[in-house]
Amino acid sequence: MVLLARQAHHGTAAGRPPLATAATWSRWLLVGTALAAGSHLIGLPAVPAPVVLALAGLGLVAGVPHGAADHAVVANLAGDRSVVVVAAVYAGAAAAAWALLQWADPAALIAVVALSALHFGLGELEVARRLTGWRPPHLVAPAIVVAGAGALLLPLARGGEQLSAVATTVSPGLARALGWAPLHTGLVAVWLLGALVAVIASLRAAHPAVALDVLILGAVGLLAPPLLAFAVWFGGWHSLRHCARLLTIEPGCAALLTAGQRREAVLRLARLAAAPSLAACTALAALAWLTASASDPPAVLAQVLRLLLALTVPHALVVLWADRNTRRNHVLSDPHLEGHTT
Repeated sequence: MVLLARQAHHGTAAGRPPLATAATWSRWLLVGTALAAGSHLIGLPAVPAPVVLALAGLGLVAGVPHGAADHAVVANLAGDRSVVVVAAVYAGAAAAAWALLQWADPAALIAVVALSALHFGLGELEVARRLTGWRPPHLVAPAIVVAGAGALLLPLARGGEQLSAVATTVSPGLARALGWAPLHTGLVAVWLLGALVAVIASLRAAHPAVALDVLILGAVGLLAPPLLAFAVWFGGWHSLRHCARLLTIEPGCAALLTAGQRREAVLRLARLAAAPSLAACTALAALAWLTASASDPPAVLAQVLRLLLALTVPHALVVLWADRNTRRNHVLSDPHLEGHTT
């Protein structure tokens, strides 16, 4: 949120929409990650495992606030219903998902991972629409969704000791499923096909920013250690861009944006997200303290992932609802809220 506030300040000076500014910063962050992580290919030392685990944990935690204003979004979409009731239903859904992840192993975990991939891909499609104004054809849109999920699909396909250790701690059954070699081949093939279609179609439609994002996702997914690739993307790309989208969805923030008060809009969003973010981080800390020792970083990361997966279920439904409502009300046509970038 602090980074987004700084971006909003610079975006105001440059006259750029918040989402365009957030997209630029997220690209630089992932390009830097890919270059730093891929430096071993030219003989430089690889990123040490403890550093990867530490950065992965920070990236995952940094992604928590992006869903913390869901209660305000749902309260607006739901009309006159109490925010307290809405927040209680949301928390109840997350708790139920967490319980299923604990007890319905590994089926529930596999289902939520698949839901997460769909949510991430749809998020990339929505960002592409908002940044460019492009409405991809029916055969191209699913390809962008698949390509947009590359920061999850490619790390899962690559596996590795660190990812396997975390997956085993989360669920031995899930770890066995993710270790299936034909699954790795299938994930890479599906992503490559989706990326190829998305890149060709976006370039033919004169929207190179969409192709650039696909290539960046592929680079970080292939070059960075799998855990690091996903965590940095989650905290520094998906979360950052989603927060920028929220500035146009939440009515109070949108009104401030329309009035040209972007910094105030970001601060309002931060206030809305503060309490739920604190609650989620407190729950995470309690789970980590109860279930893992400080000498077992994969166990701590496993608890982070389990909590994030549980929160993904209600969050994905809220985002889908909000995006459909936004498109229905033609918010994208308002020049004060959206813009174009290349």
